[in-house]
Amino acid sequence: MNNGLTRESPPEEAAAEPRSWLTAEVEGRTAFAQNELLRLLAYSTISQVGYLFMVVAVAARTDIAVPALVVYLAGYAITNLGAFAAVAALPRSTTIADWAAAVRERRWLVVSLVVCVLGLVGTPPAAVFVGKLAVFLAAADGAMAWLVVVAAVNTVASLFYYLRWIAPAADTTTPVEAMTVPACAPAATLHAAAAGSLVLGLGAGAWLAYVGL
Repeated sequence: MNNGLTRESPPEEAAAEPRSWLTAEVEGRTAFAQNELLRLLAYSTISQVGYLFMVVAVAARTDIAVPALVVYLAGYAITNLGAFAAVAALPRSTTIADWAAAVRERRWLVVSLVVCVLGLVGTPPAAVFVGKLAVFLAAADGAMAWLVVVAAVNTVASLFYYLRWIAPAADTTTPVEAMTVPACAPAATLHAAAAGSLVLGLGAGAWLAYVGL
């Protein structure tokens, strides 16, 4: 926690303040226009880096910055792996519409996708929710409440471009794409990542205590 002393941030940490905001805002807005899944996830990944810069910005101001970084990275890594595995499971379905048609009769793929994608937004009880909460607490403890507000707004905004993928996939009236068999290993990875994200999120109390938060 902040020990009450005023500590001057090193130049690289001061630079991380606007960088975290710009990264999340610019790349997040770019993701809104994407129809290709890999491009959407690529811009989403860059946007998520903004939360890492938040921790860098307060690293010299609070003792919980490093534990918050560990929690966020762990939750994000497993959840993002699941999202990319969803794309890899149907390699010929490269757009949002194609993927939705391919999973019309494979509802378990959709369920796991929803867990992972809403997890990336930071929806409880997924692991990224715990990670983002830890990052927000670290930023607030480092006297950067304004950055928490900006990040929270960006988090809400990200829900809309993720819903562009989820909604068509969950729509039971989407035309079926014939002879679509998902790749076994990526599909298994997607399911495992979704389960892991929920386990980490539901076990947040023990997890946060382990890293010292």
